[in-house]
Amino acid sequence: MKLYSDTELAEILDKDIFHLIGEAADHLNMECYVVGGYVRDIFLERPSNDIDVVVVGSGISLAKEVKNRLGRRAHLSVFKHFGTAQVKVTRKYESGSEERGVRSEITAVARLKTILAPHSSLLAPRTPELELEFVGARKESYSHDSRKPIVEDGTLEDDQNRRDFTINAMAICLNKDRFGELVDPFDGLYDLEDGIIRTPLDPDITFSDDPLRMLRCIRFATQLNFFIEEETFDALNRNAERIKIISGERIAEELNKMMMAPHPSKGWIDLQRCGLLQLILPELAALDIVETRNGRAHKNNFYHTLEVLENVVKAPLPSPQRGEAPDVHQLDSYQTADLANYDLLRENAKQNRMQATDGEKALWEMLRGKQQGCKFRRQHVIDNFIVDFICLDKMLVVEVDGGYHLDKEQAEYDKRRTEALQKKGYRIIRFTNEQVLHDPEQTIATIHEALRESSPLWGDKRGASLWLRWAALLHDIGKPKSKRWDNLAGWTFHNHNFIGAKMVPEIFRRLKLPLDAKMKYVQKLVDLHMRPIVIADEEVTDSAVRRLMNDAGDDIDDLMTLCEADITSKNEVRKKHFRENFRMVREKLTDLKEKDYKRLLQPVIDGNEIMEMFQLKPSREVGELKQYLKDAVLDNRVPNEREPLMQLLLKKAKEMGIECIGREKDEG
Repeated sequence: MKLYSDTELAEILDKDIFHLIGEAADHLNMECYVVGGYVRDIFLERPSNDIDVVVVGSGISLAKEVKNRLGRRAHLSVFKHFGTAQVKVTRKYESGSEERGVRSEITAVARLKTILAPHSSLLAPRTPELELEFVGARKESYSHDSRKPIVEDGTLEDDQNRRDFTINAMAICLNKDRFGELVDPFDGLYDLEDGIIRTPLDPDITFSDDPLRMLRCIRFATQLNFFIEEETFDALNRNAERIKIISGERIAEELNKMMMAPHPSKGWIDLQRCGLLQLILPELAALDIVETRNGRAHKNNFYHTLEVLENVVKAPLPSPQRGEAPDVHQLDSYQTADLANYDLLRENAKQNRMQATDGEKALWEMLRGKQQGCKFRRQHVIDNFIVDFICLDKMLVVEVDGGYHLDKEQAEYDKRRTEALQKKGYRIIRFTNEQVLHDPEQTIATIHEALRESSPLWGDKRGASLWLRWAALLHDIGKPKSKRWDNLAGWTFHNHNFIGAKMVPEIFRRLKLPLDAKMKYVQKLVDLHMRPIVIADEEVTDSAVRRLMNDAGDDIDDLMTLCEADITSKNEVRKKHFRENFRMVREKLTDLKEKDYKRLLQPVIDGNEIMEMFQLKPSREVGELKQYLKDAVLDNRVPNEREPLMQLLLKKAKEMGIECIGREKDEG
């Protein structure tokens, strides 16, 4: 965090867009201020492209004036019912004069280049778009059964009073005479400096009026690693029941943001302490118990679960496979195809680049480099599939569908690819070839919107995706239902993984989390999380590891990460034993993948047999024949079986004028 004087704030805001807004407000004789998260993030030294502007007067009127001054660089949306307006500022472009309809590839590419040409000084480097939200300063009042306010015109003071937290209630004036002046009536700057979350006014009123603010309170405290002020926290306890009027979708959105924080366990502990967890996720709250019988107690599975969650967050990335980058800083070559498929997929991807449709070529001109503030790759191998375009660090896939996508076999492939990538957390957007060529402006806008909404691949620069974190949180959710006392063994939790997996769909349904491949992924990891532990507790055999690979499929690395995170024993000898055995399981997995790769993609006829058949010494001809067979297998022209490969080999040798001596002797 860094403190700034008003003069320094004026220098930070010394950008064309802020001066333009201030001049428009002066023209209309209105006070206007940039407020909320943008101001907060200035002091936290965090980038932000979403700007909220409060106007003492009509926010819609100022938005229209700003739009008029920006001209065709901006798009205006007015929401009269809410008294707000949005202006999206994009890079300048000049529309072409060509007719709508089917255009040539050259015309489409040229127009896209024109649209994306870096032109506007209003935008920060690599920023494709700014969002300006305009609202009139207002007072709000609420009915008890709704979080939708009754709104009246108000002053800046009224508007700051209605803000959720002091750190979000700061405002900076944009009018020329007071440009850069900070208005901070609730000492939000001091709370930022001290790391405190506090409401501007009575927290009971703040939370009762809009109960979603209770989750936002805990989410902000988790993301920023701040403490919740004592009176504010007590109000969370007193108003917890009010969360029942909030929709599941809004709750899930806050929980997912909290889960991607550097230390999400902090938020779950706060939810449990204030009573919200019992109302939102009672299955998790039920783990917070320690029962003792005959002097024998089981561990507190709530805090064990949170320790596992933290271990998953800080877990190193899995060992790289063929073509993978070993860390986040080498994303340029990152792949996730299995060893057995990678070479074949890579060759197919090269062919796809050479046979791109007009729409794909045009879209590549839009995405190549970092024009959208994110590096895209084309015809990229990811998770045993080939995708048209992908931004890895935003987990966004862009597909362009040509006429061949109507083919039944291709449509089935597209469906399987979509399900597999969604399970991994990727977002997929699709365009038809015609959409890209006919409406490039909308194509750009859709991609910009998706980039803003997509979660970073690495969260806090580590490898745990959102759904792996959910799997960690729910991995022991079945323990309360499976808990039994045995006079010899003590407390047992037999089949808690199976019971927990059965509970996952209902939890996701209630929390309005996705019920697609993401839910199935979490359910699978909860179900299988005991399997590697059983293997590691015994002799690590090839057959046991191969069965585990078969059941876990593409999620084997994530499953191993979860299981290694589950080692929280305080017995250092036992912990060391498990870690060593898990290392052996990992080695077996790598070894078996390599064996499968060689078995599936290395031709069954090797160089020694070729030399024996044709009575050749090591030479260029032997290498050429070997490569010919390997290419045939990789291109899937023939199965990797002896007889079809032998026929292909004899045919190629004949073309090269090489006589098969060894085979003739065998036949004689």
